[in-house]
Amino acid sequence: YSFIKGDITSRDDVRAAMQLGVTDIINFAAESHVDRSIQDSGPFVRTNVLGTQVLLDAAREAKVERFVHVSTDEVYGSLGSTGAFTEESPLRPSSPYSASKAASDHLAHAWHKTYGLAVIVSNCSNNYGPYQFPEKLIPLTILNAVEGKSVYVYGNGLNVSDWLHVEDHCSGIRRALVAGTPGEKYNIGGGNERTNLQVVERICALLDRIVPA
Repeated sequence: YSFIKGDITSRDDVRAAMQLGVTDIINFAAESHVDRSIQDSGPFVRTNVLGTQVLLDAAREAKVERFVHVSTDEVYGSLGSTGAFTEESPLRPSSPYSASKAASDHLAHAWHKTYGLAVIVSNCSNNYGPYQFPEKLIPLTILNAVEGKSVYVYGNGLNVSDWLHVEDHCSGIRRALVAGTPGEKYNIGGGNERTNLQVVERICALLDRIVPA
């Protein structure tokens, strides 16, 4: 294992990393918080779009065997009260974050089509699990509730999301890396659809039992 601290948008940093004899790339790197993207879209375009382009170019130069581009189901936009997204669903991003990820998805597919790079795209639903950054809904709700602060719910809380444990997501990504078909994309979900309000109410009920104070 080697850790290299660098900037995904720096060609020099990325090329230096490739000198380690990289055979496969999984691109997890992304700015991923919708609210922050609305406040300032710049970092999202820089990391998610430019960073992906730099990484794709470096992968092509290094002749890597496989490139898995990790994306999100938010590129599909909003889903109605019924149904589910499929790999054939049109991309209809509705925030600067999801637009930047949709752009990076297009780049990934284009590098496969134009240069023959063995790119596979995965689109996952909302992740949760250990060590998640505290700006996300589940850890933020837990931290605020434990500290006796107000719990924030966006809008009326009726937005529906499918929740996917991070370890299940990683299993899906590994499957895509090992057995996926270059040029294809794969949706990875948890089959756990809940409104944001349901998630928050469930967390609060559990915390009332565990830390009633």
